Amino acid sequence: MITVIITSYKEPKTIGEAIKSIASKDYEIIQISPDSETLNTGLEVAKKSGIQKNFKQIKDPCKGKPHALNLAFKEAKGEILVLTDGDVFFEKKAVEELIKPFENKNIGGVSGRPVSRDKEDTMMGYFGHLLSDAAHHKRVNAVKKDAFFPMSGYVMAIRNYNFKLPEDVLSDDAYISHVIANKNKKIAYTPKARAFVKYPTNLDDYYKQKVRSLGGYLQLEEYGIIKKEKNTRKFRDELAYFWFPFSYASNIKEFFWSILLFPIRMITWIKIFFDRKIYKKDFKKSWTRIESTK
Repeated sequence: MITVIITSYKEPKTIGEAIKSIASKDYEIIQISPDSETLNTGLEVAKKSGIQKNFKQIKDPCKGKPHALNLAFKEAKGEILVLTDGDVFFEKKAVEELIKPFENKNIGGVSGRPVSRDKEDTMMGYFGHLLSDAAHHKRVNAVKKDAFFPMSGYVMAIRNYNFKLPEDVLSDDAYISHVIANKNKKIAYTPKARAFVKYPTNLDDYYKQKVRSLGGYLQLEEYGIIKKEKNTRKFRDELAYFWFPFSYASNIKEFFWSILLFPIRMITWIKIFFDRKIYKKDFKKSWTRIESTK
């Protein structure tokens, strides 16, 4: 059995499309949200889609995404769990593509491919496409080298290992990826399982999102679950892809935006260093809603 878990917070405008893109009578679908507006919209769409018999909702007490996922993990009946968010839209048959690699018993998790749904005619829209395509390129290379890579929380599937996430974890997708690797299981990548994602449209939201996700890796080091050879999100790894933004640009304007990305990424890492090493900010209080992605 397959269980799809959708975490969503104040996303009544997108939860319907997210559910419709996944809706199937063949899956158990669990929506977990704290607000009644998002829950009501989700239930209405489930009924219209004819999946209400296999559709379950959980009232999230608003204690953070890790807590919400832990509640959903307890309720999930599936041997395979598909995880996504209420503002992410799956391409047709993405779930089917995600679960194919599990035919190999050594596969513990599968990442799909996030694709930006932003227009590329603005700098931030261009960054969304560039960074999501760079992540795709890294995963393809990792598979070729039989190397570890973290799954994308936007579109991922895992075996039901009865996970229990730390309540303050910032990068739940990275945490799960490393736990699976530590079980000596492989992570697969299936780029045909595409999910369309809206990325930040302003620098303030960009910094909030990246400081949380990239900085979350420093937190994972504190948990002691990252093996040295599997740490893929350090500043030196950024340098390994120094060339990518230049080769990605297709005109002068995009080339200029690619140049601007370097100081922006440098500022991101400086913010991470000060937040985690100097100010020692509480990880749990680091979560902020990224409004421009909704």
